[in-house]
Amino acid sequence: MDWREIYKIKLTTAQEAVKQIKPGNRVVVGHACASPELLLKAMVDNKKAYKKVEIIHFVSMGASEYCLPENAPHFKHNSFFAGPPTRQAIYDRRAIFTPSHLSQATRLFSEKVLPVDITLCMLSTPDEHGYCSFGISVDYTKPAAECSRIVIAEVTPHMPRTLGNSFIHVSDIDCIVECDSRPIIMQPPKIGP
Repeated sequence: MDWREIYKIKLTTAQEAVKQIKPGNRVVVGHACASPELLLKAMVDNKKAYKKVEIIHFVSMGASEYCLPENAPHFKHNSFFAGPPTRQAIYDRRAIFTPSHLSQATRLFSEKVLPVDITLCMLSTPDEHGYCSFGISVDYTKPAAECSRIVIAEVTPHMPRTLGNSFIHVSDIDCIVECDSRPIIMQPPKIGP
């Protein structure tokens, strides 16, 4: 079957895609500026279907609504980096902190210390051979997707294609959500006196 046909079969909405998440699942979320915010919003909107869903998100630069107090019955954030959007949840014990070097974190997935049920990621549009690029978030996101039972991807023309070992074929993605989302832009801090 041609990859374009496979792609069309896997196309869905964010709301339908997040129905793949089941209570008790471990969900790894794309890193930092490549956070799939459309999928995360759909997941939080569908929170009544979830209980004890563990969210692993290293550096969260988006809304991180899964960390809000009202979402504690549904989601438990497992943070590998206690950044501003998630720090309060850790302090309040609605989230946990797992110390880990980024370079070693992928072993937690590949060696099944933290087996991955679902990966939510943002990818580039496919090339002529059906390969999407992880773009600016190859780091732990690609290895998580390779170890995951289910891969749900936002596919956007705004994700830059990076070369090297940064690709996933459409046949290895379970749900594809086309969107016009842009990676998050990290603003430089204001330097004071």
